[in-house]
Amino acid sequence: MYLVSFNIITKGTGKGRTPITRMRVLVAVLCVTTVWGYRHFQDEIPNGAAVPHPCKTNFIWWGVGHLNPRGGGSINPFGVDFKNAGMKWTRALCEMDSDGDGETNGQELGDPDCGWTKGSVAAVTKDISHPGICTPYSDPACQAVNTWIDCELEDLDCDAKDGVGTKNMSLRIPKMAVPASMTSYYCMTYQMPSDIDYHIISLEPLVDNVNVLHHILIYGCEDSDETIYHTPKPCEMYTQQCPSYLAGWGIGEKGTCLYKETGFRIGKTGFRTILLQFHWNNPELRVDYTDNSGLNVFYTPILRPYDAKMLTVGTRYFEIPPGEQEVKVEGRCSTDCSSLLLTGPVYITMANSHMHYLGRKQTFQQYRNGVWIRDISNIDGFQYDAITEYHFDPPIEVLPGDELRTTCTYQTVSRDKTTFEGEGTSDEMCFVFLRIFPAANTKGSFCLSWKKYDLCKLFTFPSEFPDIDGCKITSMLNPFHPDLISLMSNLKKLCKPFDICTQECKHFIKGTLSNDKCINSELNQLLRQLSFQHLPIYTEVWAAIDSCKTEIEMETCQEQCDSEQ
Repeated sequence: MYLVSFNIITKGTGKGRTPITRMRVLVAVLCVTTVWGYRHFQDEIPNGAAVPHPCKTNFIWWGVGHLNPRGGGSINPFGVDFKNAGMKWTRALCEMDSDGDGETNGQELGDPDCGWTKGSVAAVTKDISHPGICTPYSDPACQAVNTWIDCELEDLDCDAKDGVGTKNMSLRIPKMAVPASMTSYYCMTYQMPSDIDYHIISLEPLVDNVNVLHHILIYGCEDSDETIYHTPKPCEMYTQQCPSYLAGWGIGEKGTCLYKETGFRIGKTGFRTILLQFHWNNPELRVDYTDNSGLNVFYTPILRPYDAKMLTVGTRYFEIPPGEQEVKVEGRCSTDCSSLLLTGPVYITMANSHMHYLGRKQTFQQYRNGVWIRDISNIDGFQYDAITEYHFDPPIEVLPGDELRTTCTYQTVSRDKTTFEGEGTSDEMCFVFLRIFPAANTKGSFCLSWKKYDLCKLFTFPSEFPDIDGCKITSMLNPFHPDLISLMSNLKKLCKPFDICTQECKHFIKGTLSNDKCINSELNQLLRQLSFQHLPIYTEVWAAIDSCKTEIEMETCQEQCDSEQ
């Protein structure tokens, strides 16, 4: 059986937590491990993690051998044959027609010639079907034997929607053509009522095209006279005008019901404009799809005790090699960062784990004074298309100075190229989205790392950390700083970017820049990445420095060889 959303009940907060707290959290974590314990069986069959639900478009039947789509419990006809085959993909199992619908198991799972081996990519990865369920589902003969399958989507259970004074507004994107692209992000802004303050307390999806809509995110926008996204426009995952991530919906979710004492503030002193970001997946590159989806927003003038806020933790660095059964990537919200980011205790009411299709496991841990406090979440068997949320009642307390560590584990046996961070589903991410309160006790919305470096020191609190590992980071990120202007002037005078290595350029780089920690350290890679993304003027700087890279490396190698003789 597979679970994607559940509650962890703990007793007490802060220093008053009892041993029962840790035990119950441990029990909940163990439940997750048990629930997802058979995830590895998906790797034993071709396309095991991509078998579609026969009557719920865009839903995956995770427990392929079970009657329950999420796995566990009684097994279906394919599950019986799979068990008899020793839980392995054999030619005999491949050639069987377990569900009796006229197609072999191999044909349904994308291995028509029965040549697939574990760890390889199936011959066919599109238009596969379920080997344990009679398909096509619309066929009268199949419907007669598929009466046990539930095709209905569950409704959100949230009493607050019916509370006294609660209002709602339906925010939809105008019907428009979906781009013929694998991954597309479109954004549109909406005005909120601003006569008084309100709290958003619940969200429900309004799905028009289930074939392509993957998720919708909602952001709060800063007050601005700029016209931004008043009509649907292509966008990226993050926009400077609307930086505050509030909530969202993804495939398989019923909606959002905020913790009873919290709400997202909109209106007179809150967000007056919000942005909806739509993520479409169109792997077939069809040109005939349209969409008119959105969110139903429930809000109340009866303010709750606390404003809620989202905090994103994790890492921004990825370089995941192909062909590996297990690759770990770690991120952290360090003690240094949380000490400045948090001005008082905050309380976690929800943790949402986020990776993409290579993600398999994720742990999210809390440390205090270097000592492990708890696993806030622990997922063994992550699935991108099944939103994984932990809800906490009572909430989990986090103090200034606590360290929050995120460890993501990926499987890349299906890839033949290195995977990097990116917004596309073929790229990767490693985040945990936390819903916390009170919002007033935080100075930012992100606490991320890049390799060993804390990004808060570069972006959120740069004045507190002018020097990082010997690099005067503030000067390198400020194109008007005298030190950077001097460096650029010398490089322009002595070097030929994108051209030959001049003798004077080589001497300057080997001499003056050889001890520059911004140039000759791991931090240089991060600076390059940031400058390419945000300050194109730096391109010429790095090109000038690199113009003599090969010559300097050859000379250094020769010097080492001479010294060894």
